[in-house]
Amino acid sequence: MANENFQMDMASDEIFHGVPLTDIPTLFQTPPVLSDMQDLDDRGHTFMIKPFKYDASNPNLDPEPIHGMGNYHDIWDDEHVRMACSPLHLTNDRTPRWPIIQSALAELKQKCDEKIATVNDIKIAIDKSNGTNFEIGSLQQVLNQDYSDDQRAYFMSFTLPKMVSFALEVGNICSQPPPLLNIKTNRTVTMSQRQAASLLACGFFCIFPHQFNRKIDNKYHSYQSFNFNHLFRRGSACQPEKLKCILHYFKRVSEDMPKGVFSFRRFSLPDEWIPKWKESQAPLCKIHIRTDRSIEEMHGLLQVDFANEYIGGGVMREGITQEEIRFTVCPEMLISILVCEVMLSHECILLIGCEQFTTYSGYADTFKFKDNFIDTTPKESWGRKLCHVVAMDAIEFKDPATQYTFENMRRELIKAYTCFRIPKSMEKCMFGVATGNWGCGAFNGDLQLKAIIQLMAASEVGRPLVYITWHDQTLLESFWIVYDYLANQQATVKDLCIYLQLYSMNHKQSGLFDYILNVPVSSLREAYKNDSA
Repeated sequence: MANENFQMDMASDEIFHGVPLTDIPTLFQTPPVLSDMQDLDDRGHTFMIKPFKYDASNPNLDPEPIHGMGNYHDIWDDEHVRMACSPLHLTNDRTPRWPIIQSALAELKQKCDEKIATVNDIKIAIDKSNGTNFEIGSLQQVLNQDYSDDQRAYFMSFTLPKMVSFALEVGNICSQPPPLLNIKTNRTVTMSQRQAASLLACGFFCIFPHQFNRKIDNKYHSYQSFNFNHLFRRGSACQPEKLKCILHYFKRVSEDMPKGVFSFRRFSLPDEWIPKWKESQAPLCKIHIRTDRSIEEMHGLLQVDFANEYIGGGVMREGITQEEIRFTVCPEMLISILVCEVMLSHECILLIGCEQFTTYSGYADTFKFKDNFIDTTPKESWGRKLCHVVAMDAIEFKDPATQYTFENMRRELIKAYTCFRIPKSMEKCMFGVATGNWGCGAFNGDLQLKAIIQLMAASEVGRPLVYITWHDQTLLESFWIVYDYLANQQATVKDLCIYLQLYSMNHKQSGLFDYILNVPVSSLREAYKNDSA
């Protein structure tokens, strides 16, 4: 069986194990059937736009703000983002800060219009808006050193004044603050790409309130800062490259504002929905294992973001691994940092419909902005691209040995199940999951253990699994051997759970794959046939 399932696409020299990629169901084949926005009965879903239906024959139809242009409804509470334009956004001497911001940004725009603006003028506008003094070494490097004279002139005279307008018009464009997706809630926010551009421009000029105080007694200590001040600082070599990606995004939306929609959904799994793993008779899911593609290239599948518990990870600082790269080339994903609180062990965040604007090369220290990217992903009836990404945070094992406790295995299993689970509204659309070496880099996860945990979670929910081993040929071969061995013995999720429980007590003897291969499923069942859940 193993030889029969070792396959090579002669046209592309792609090597894989398992079923062909074409046998994995995708969103493109069975797009979700959605209720019209106005008919959706979900109090946990906030629409920042008026009911909108995408019409492929009229792609320039632009979603309108929920309260209409020019009708800003302020909300200043612990359930919503606190906006720069709010009359309750005050300075230390209790005067409104918004007029100060308006004046500072208007001065910058005037200099742009007169074609005399410099990078220092950007700093002056940011500092005046905040009453502080930010260091912007990375931004200065991009604009003064890395950009050509023509690139710098275009940014200063065209893109930058558009960004100022996006920020100054945030009240009109958004018409209300976005909701916060707090811990232990099931909430969704849907907004337009124009609204995202406005919010991102506000982040660029560092004007969101309460983004600098992360003390434990502060309401926002469990959120990341969305303002760009940390990214602007002189630091690692990747920071200017990330800025190039984001500035390219602003160039694109300034030239031609996209008319799409996207959503962020926070899901918190109730305790009573956690599977009884040691009773599960779910068979192993279909699998496709390969080394030569990235997760974001698995179009039409649920793509796993190897997330930090604080979504976005270090994207606004010096981080540039899988999650940070994805957020950098798809800057609308950065909005999740603004609205999403830290994730708990039974929670996940879905990012639905975000567009990719740039390509890149390298990884971590070698990451580089590469070029423009035209995202041709088709859209569903709400105008969201058929791109579903789920933020799945692993435990960081400072002591790698602790990952072999059954308690920690169970935590990772529940997290993966939470992320892979199909919502009721999409049960007829059982598209595959694209994942890989989750939590196996800086977080010190065991490649073999994480592979089995994710196989269990996908099997429990009944979704096919596309597993990217990221140029690890050894893992490609060894994972397939174990999967084939288990499938031939008709192993179930219950069997895998028992393997993990036993391995938690014997992990020092061998690797997990060897342990499984040395214990036939039949003998495992015989030894544990009287074991209760």
